[in-house]
Amino acid sequence: MGKKIMILSGSPRKNGNTNTVVKWFVEGCKNTEADVEQIDAARLKSKNNGCIACLGCQKSDRYECAVDDEIKPVLARMPEKDVVVFATPVYFFGPSAQLKLLIDRMYSLIKFDPAAGGYSHNLGHLKWGLIATAGGDINPGLSLVEQVFKTSVGFIGSELESLLIPFASMYNDDIKQNAELRERAMAFGRKLSATE
Repeated sequence: MGKKIMILSGSPRKNGNTNTVVKWFVEGCKNTEADVEQIDAARLKSKNNGCIACLGCQKSDRYECAVDDEIKPVLARMPEKDVVVFATPVYFFGPSAQLKLLIDRMYSLIKFDPAAGGYSHNLGHLKWGLIATAGGDINPGLSLVEQVFKTSVGFIGSELESLLIPFASMYNDDIKQNAELRERAMAFGRKLSATE
């Protein structure tokens, strides 16, 4: 059986550039018989606007969010996967707010021990990926978004693989006919879903 992959797409535009690239990425994963779960993070219903620092997750011995809504089970399934891929357009030099809301709730997947100054988690086995599209060039937007994800993934002791797509303006559909980009996205899917 192939790898278990979760894709968290934070684009509010269902047929936009980011989701077009995600579709191609999934095609590449299917070539390796990966088990792909796509999450439309932009449409998950959340009780709050992100993490509210209730610390319920830290008072429990389980790696889960204490807030019971549509984001909670998505977070709970993350450690069961082999690969987690974030997909986002660049909005004002950062990831979409819809994806950031879910990312902030990932705090619940880490247990902090202030007395000892340490932390633990069960995410060390995961490979992490990023698909990001932007209307502009690599700098500054795409590189800033990539750095946010590299820092987060680095915090848990892992590395990030990225597919950055510049000049993918939401004001035109040019990339939908871009055969070279389609092949790059499919190759990225094959790479992240390949069994060692």
